[in-house]
Amino acid sequence: MKKKYSLLSVLICLLFASLIGCGDSQHADQNKKITTMKKRIINPWTWQDKFGFVQANEITDAQRMLFTAGIVSVDREGNLLHKGDMEKQINRIIDNLESILEQANFKLSDVVRFTYYTTDVQAFGRAAHVLIERLEKAGCKPATSLIGVNSLFHPDCVVEIEATIVN
Repeated sequence: MKKKYSLLSVLICLLFASLIGCGDSQHADQNKKITTMKKRIINPWTWQDKFGFVQANEITDAQRMLFTAGIVSVDREGNLLHKGDMEKQINRIIDNLESILEQANFKLSDVVRFTYYTTDVQAFGRAAHVLIERLEKAGCKPATSLIGVNSLFHPDCVVEIEATIVN
């Protein structure tokens, strides 16, 4: 007695065969050598050292990356804190960033790039010591850009920071 196989039964068999093959390749991937991320600071000059940033970070063998939105000085409900106060807003932004990093299992030292947006570049320069101290304490040496803007999300918001994190 001859058995006839339907097209559906053949496709199901092929599907199971391919799934078994995928399982083997996933197992093989688990045996790959684990590499550790390496970060190399690129600084052809030294003038930026007193400002707490570097010209570039070269990253090799990274496992994960995180890109933040613009972080501002807000509470858990999104209410702006420290209206018009550059130093206090910077401190709160770093606090908020550290909360984000903790939830994502990163550290402040994993930040490789910041973009600072401010409505007052001169006031940012005067308040930057707060930022520099916090970053130095954490071992964070990011590449940075400072951009002056006309306004941010709220009229009393004077600074916003975006971060790129890699490990």
